[in-house]
Amino acid sequence: MTVRSAAAALAALCVLALPAPAHATGNGRWAVQPTPPATAVATPRLYFFLESAPGGTVTDSVRLANLTDQPLTLRLYAADAYNTAADGGFGLRDADAHQADVGAWTRAGAQTVVLPARRQADVPFTIVVPPNATPGDHVGGIVAAETLPSGRTAGADGSTVAVRQAVGARIYLRVSGAVRPGLSIDGLTGDRRGIAYTVVNTGNVHLVPQIAVESSGLFGHRILPAAPQPKVDLVPGARTRLSTPLATGWPVDVVTTKVTLTADGGVRTVATTTVLIGVWPAIAAAVLLFLLAFWLLRRRARYRRLRPRSVA
Repeated sequence: MTVRSAAAALAALCVLALPAPAHATGNGRWAVQPTPPATAVATPRLYFFLESAPGGTVTDSVRLANLTDQPLTLRLYAADAYNTAADGGFGLRDADAHQADVGAWTRAGAQTVVLPARRQADVPFTIVVPPNATPGDHVGGIVAAETLPSGRTAGADGSTVAVRQAVGARIYLRVSGAVRPGLSIDGLTGDRRGIAYTVVNTGNVHLVPQIAVESSGLFGHRILPAAPQPKVDLVPGARTRLSTPLATGWPVDVVTTKVTLTADGGVRTVATTTVLIGVWPAIAAAVLLFLLAFWLLRRRARYRRLRPRSVA
């Protein structure tokens, strides 16, 4: 299906008076999801999982649902996916940002969609994969954004910033060829607040790693994480900094931590670190106590030393 035929198909669509499915991603005002299968027995799709050879074309359809009692005008566009550098959050780039992957290859059947109150519509889209597309996963999404800002927030410099809400449905496009999953852990560090480390997706497929953190103190006592491990969906090339607080109750301790990442495709990587945990006053007090004990032992040993008796 070409972009022109996709637009023609959109013009012939019926606007349905059906409630938004439970699996849709939404913000309370509108929802976006892959168009459900025609048969009721089929499992609804949470995301778009598509496949193509280099130079191929893929067509599909996205469902937009108006959850309000007022008409909605939404701008529809495709975007590349990324992970935030701080916590690995999954994001889709803004409409005005440079798109170089799925966001550049995808064309929706309409750029603007008007939805009556409590109605939904299916919009076709086409992905044209370049002949030189690299093998592996190319991740992006179809985004429905409001055309006018619906709110305002304070900026860092005290200015007022307009807020335009958007909701997207993820696209995982697998281009045929050699698949190379891989993860690495860089810069594992720790202090009294916990540990921090950088996770890098070194392969060409998206990965959802299981993260295990094991910590023990100076005398082998177990130290538990003070919060659940983060759950991240890493696109190829993603690099993000993650952290885990540790529930250590000792004012001073020597903590050894091992971080293990496992993912599909037999991926497993491990990193370890040993750090001195404690506040500086407690460390200073411990050093002073050690020096005092050492001085008392030396003094006691000196008085116990045998001395020669004098000759009458």
